[in-house]
Amino acid sequence: MDNVYHPGDSLFVPDHRVETLLVPTSAPWLKLAEAIDFVRTVAPRHAYSIHDAMLSSKGEVSVDRWLDLKGGKRRYARIPIGETVKA
Repeated sequence: MDNVYHPGDSLFVPDHRVETLLVPTSAPWLKLAEAIDFVRTVAPRHAYSIHDAMLSSKGEVSVDRWLDLKGGKRRYARIPIGETVKA
């Protein structure tokens, strides 16, 4: 994928256009509202969940729904373990 932004454990907003954002969705320091604001601010074409190992299956559903509904007009998805995506 071209123009992919992986922020690591941060919610640092880059100063350039991002097509595909890998957004942290679970961490001891993270609030879901912050992740949603991050996706809205970066305004990528696609957003994919990362750093989500602490979520239960119910937690994944909840986080995914909130990011899909409140993340702005972005194509948000979770990449299943062992799978890949093409933008």
